[in-house]
Amino acid sequence: MEVGADGFPVELGAGAMAITYRARDTVLNSTVALKVINRSMAQNPGARSRFLREARAAANIHHPNVARVTYYGEQDGECFYAMELVEGETLEARVRRDGPMPLALALEVIEQAARALAVAEVCGVVHRDIKPSNLMLESDASETLMVKVIDYGVAKVMGPQAEPGAEQTQAGFIGTPAFASPEQFAGNGQLPIDTRSDIYSLGVTLWYLLTGRTPFVGRTMEEIRARQTGELPLEQLKGLHLPGQVVTLLKSMLAPDPKDRPQTARELLSAVHRCYQRFNPEARSRRRRVVLAGAASTLVIAAVALGPWLYQRTRSFTPIERSIAVLPFENRSSDKENAYFVDGIQ
Repeated sequence: MEVGADGFPVELGAGAMAITYRARDTVLNSTVALKVINRSMAQNPGARSRFLREARAAANIHHPNVARVTYYGEQDGECFYAMELVEGETLEARVRRDGPMPLALALEVIEQAARALAVAEVCGVVHRDIKPSNLMLESDASETLMVKVIDYGVAKVMGPQAEPGAEQTQAGFIGTPAFASPEQFAGNGQLPIDTRSDIYSLGVTLWYLLTGRTPFVGRTMEEIRARQTGELPLEQLKGLHLPGQVVTLLKSMLAPDPKDRPQTARELLSAVHRCYQRFNPEARSRRRRVVLAGAASTLVIAAVALGPWLYQRTRSFTPIERSIAVLPFENRSSDKENAYFVDGIQ
């Protein structure tokens, strides 16, 4: 692990289960993020099993928008795994520093996150804790926006990818209340948790990026759950002058009933992409240039096609100028002396 100026390991983040440090892979000579399970929890077989499932879930998802896992190991009673180090900041940190995001930027972020959900869905993985602090904005020299989904600590593995007999959930509530779906509040497997739950959490994240706050708040989990079943607080959006299409997108993602949301991550991705293409100023400018170029091409083609016809029409209406041609004279009289008239007139 890398050591800071204070002599202690450089800590990147900490959760209830593990701490993530900045470290160096001495074999590959690269900087990584090293997640180490708490030593006390490492003694719990269930916790160790869950930690391993997290590593496997992230390792099976290969996509630019997901921080990849490169190594898992156990040593001296500790469990750890190394993953891609994302240089940048979380969406939560960005909003807290700069305030709500412009619409086009927020849609671009959500589109990239939806791509990560789509590939996770194919791998049979539900994140269950999508929120701004688990979405990183990577910074590089090219200044190209890149979103990375991190922390699969409470991920659920579904379908054939799940281990037979493995405990796929922990007792009680799983996730972060302000960003959790209504079905996550039900608990104890009362309602199925699938990709539509992550879609709901991503909808709350979009709301947060646009407003700087979550739509439902409460002092207790029960208060938040009760407010989720009511109407969306659309008054929070009034000052933003959001297009109707974006409001409709938010309503669909935040529908209390999973069957009223986009049913797959790919369906969500299509809806977000349409909004982004329509309301991104650069995309609008490109479309305008394409339309103008198309109109100019049409005019040129029309001019080429109609040119000969217009020319003929113009000629048909031009007045005819009449003239008289005087031919050379010839002396046809019997008087030869008149011949000089012919020579003079010519």
